[in-house]
Amino acid sequence: MSVPAWRASLRIARREAWKAKSRSLLVIALIGLPVLVLACADIAYRTWQLNPHEKITRTIGSADAAVRWGGGGTIQQDPKSFSSNDAGSASSAPTPASVVAKFPPGSREIRWRQSFGTILTKIGAKNAEIDGLDYADPLARGLVKPVSGRAPRTVHEIAFTRSLARDTGYRLGDTVQMSHSKGTFVLVGIVADATYRQAATAYVLPAAVPRQAENAFNEEWLLDTPAPVTWQQVLDLNRAGYLVVSRDVYLNPPPKSQVLYHPSGAQGIVNAKTAVTTALIAGMALLEVILLAGPAFAVSARRQRRDLALIAAIGGRRRDLRNVVLSNGVVLGLAGGLLSAITAIGVAAIGIAAFGHYINEMPGHFDVRPLELLALTLVSLLTALAAAVFPARGAARTDVVAALAGRRGTMRTRKRVPLLGVIIAGAGAVVALAASGASADSTVILTGVALTEIGLIICTPALLGLVSRAGRWVPLSARLALRDAGRNRSSAAPAVAAVMAAVIGSVALAIGVASSTDQDRRAYQPRLPMNDAFVWADPAAKTEPQVIDALRTALPGARVVPVRTPPSYCEKAPCSKVVVAPGEQSLYSNVGNGYIPAVVIDDGSTAETLLQTTSPEAVAALHAGKVVVTDPSAIHQGRTTLTLYDVTAADSTPDGSSGTSQDDGKKVTVPAVAVPKADAFVKLVIPPSLATQLGVRGEAGGIYARTSHRPTEHEVQAANGALARIDQNSQMEVETGYHNPQEWMLLALLLASAVITLGAALIATALSNVDNRSDLTTLGAVGAAPRTRRLLSMSRAGVIAGIGTLLGVVAGFLPSFAWVHSQRSFDLAALSSINNGSAARMHFVIPWLPLLVTVIVVPTVATLIAGLVSRSRLPSERPAD
Repeated sequence: MSVPAWRASLRIARREAWKAKSRSLLVIALIGLPVLVLACADIAYRTWQLNPHEKITRTIGSADAAVRWGGGGTIQQDPKSFSSNDAGSASSAPTPASVVAKFPPGSREIRWRQSFGTILTKIGAKNAEIDGLDYADPLARGLVKPVSGRAPRTVHEIAFTRSLARDTGYRLGDTVQMSHSKGTFVLVGIVADATYRQAATAYVLPAAVPRQAENAFNEEWLLDTPAPVTWQQVLDLNRAGYLVVSRDVYLNPPPKSQVLYHPSGAQGIVNAKTAVTTALIAGMALLEVILLAGPAFAVSARRQRRDLALIAAIGGRRRDLRNVVLSNGVVLGLAGGLLSAITAIGVAAIGIAAFGHYINEMPGHFDVRPLELLALTLVSLLTALAAAVFPARGAARTDVVAALAGRRGTMRTRKRVPLLGVIIAGAGAVVALAASGASADSTVILTGVALTEIGLIICTPALLGLVSRAGRWVPLSARLALRDAGRNRSSAAPAVAAVMAAVIGSVALAIGVASSTDQDRRAYQPRLPMNDAFVWADPAAKTEPQVIDALRTALPGARVVPVRTPPSYCEKAPCSKVVVAPGEQSLYSNVGNGYIPAVVIDDGSTAETLLQTTSPEAVAALHAGKVVVTDPSAIHQGRTTLTLYDVTAADSTPDGSSGTSQDDGKKVTVPAVAVPKADAFVKLVIPPSLATQLGVRGEAGGIYARTSHRPTEHEVQAANGALARIDQNSQMEVETGYHNPQEWMLLALLLASAVITLGAALIATALSNVDNRSDLTTLGAVGAAPRTRRLLSMSRAGVIAGIGTLLGVVAGFLPSFAWVHSQRSFDLAALSSINNGSAARMHFVIPWLPLLVTVIVVPTVATLIAGLVSRSRLPSERPAD
């Protein structure tokens, strides 16, 4: 097509867009909305994707280099981090003076000690990072941002991040105490961490870091040097046992040939499979946009039928008619892309300011990449052209005589078209199911799903024609809607296909999430009975009575009992016996499936609490010197066999996990009573009298609290605060059960599917109402009731949403079944040697409630909304205007 012809086509498209402003704005919104979302996501991603200057400043502040002691000996490290081969030999840490001596004269250093401790709050205790750093020094600029107050100047002053100050309730001027420090601190400053919003960090001077926590994290020195620290200097320092992060090396990395150490999983290498999967998902998303925008171009092409017929009548060729419609895509796609890209800048700025605080990681500078926004505009243009392709092909086959006479003609679908769609859909199903075996290739599965979806889209027009024949058995409004969908397939088919594609994705993901959640729930191993608490007690500390009193005070109504257990090993021979439960080699000594030991020593005073049952028989048996087991099969004629080991710290545990046991174990038969309790953490209870006879010494194994309710945050903090005052290393563990981190995904998927379904149904209904105004005029002329128009709109929305939803739900089972089956195959191969293959494997779980909402509620809501936004009054113009 010549340039003047294209210019004329574009002029016609521009005038048509201006003349039908409402329809043009609708198309611009449909095409531009995904571009707006992608552009906002691009700006947000670039804003949070820090540039090298921002990254190195958040790592070492304004220093020229940061140095850590690697232990001595030759070390190889990554140029951009402290990651190394850990080849250093153990030796004493250097002094600050010796560190500075490794650098040119005139260098200066400040110490940064990163440790961990517990802040005693007004109601209990709060774990926090304790950093010994003078952040007021220019070398630390960029690591934190002062908010209020000032930096600590003495060893008795402290500063909190905003998150820590909020959680602990402290304000400037308050006195603060740490569990690992005997002294007190005055809160003099509030700061914001440069990297994380929710960082719970306390800043003190390096000399004030509690000594018990000195080795919890790392210690480094920030240096100011007269000249940049080069890569050769870093290598020299590596040979001396130091790890160095240099600002100059970070910003100007050395050639790979000079780097001796490369971390596993080298960064910067793009995984080809991930790229292909991302491209497929992006392509399916763009296909969704094309399907949503297709009806608008189809309606536009039909409203231009007379103009196109006139062009053909004066000598225009088919490609001229086709290009006139394609020009609509060029004009509207370009307008939508440009408007969306420009709008995205403002929306992203407002969104980051309003909602950025919900993201823990701090953003960098507001980063707009014009070339990337221009590329998204090009995507908008190509999407609009793709959406206009089929309407353009239909316009090129316009019957000139019928168009000039005002007749629509009959819409038919060639038989080979649905046959082709069935073949493509079948091939996609075969590919997806074939890839769901042991290979578990998600890319191939996604390719098969995409082929299936395309095949179903091709079949949609023929399916509409088939469904429209059912109009003879339904009321008038539904009959008109069905026949209208069959007659105007060019606009109805893309809308139905858009609904179907959205529902396929949401159903597949919903089943995948539900199946994965079910597997995680079954695989979850609780460490304690639900809502109960446990505190480990150091046998040498002898703080058991104080801990029991603290738990009883902090947890009202709880039954708090001490737990005594045989030792898992002895420091030196002769050794106390280590007991192995009958037939269960994993239940030796104080090791069990959770915090509560599997084998305990008790005289009957705590057995019922530990066994989670009321059993007078068990108490009587322990008083009589008999053991209590929870596995009835371990008892034969009222007796059971125990295995006793002599194991020292240097030897193996009875299961042979390391070293060599001193003996093969001594088997003894003792009287026993069974208390069946399948979910009990305690498997074996030995009375003290029998333990003494067997030479088994009991020691403190912890304190168990059986609660009447889930401990509140206030109770947990109060308990941990009391424990910190008794033993700085004690902390209460509470069993809260399995938590589903993916629960929000089902709601998000349901919402996304509902929005797309409603949008496609309502848009197609609105376009159909505009396109079929002459039918409404005819209804008015023959005396139809006013409500007929509203019922007709509701029926059109119901047809589009209902057919698309049903197709999508049925087709959505294919990708979900293929994915679940692939995961089962992977689990079977990976876990066949674990627990004899009895580990939790994925099952195909159908989330019935979301599916019922998708099938019934969403189409119903679409129908009702169409009725609410449609006018009842029929137009009174002449039928042929």
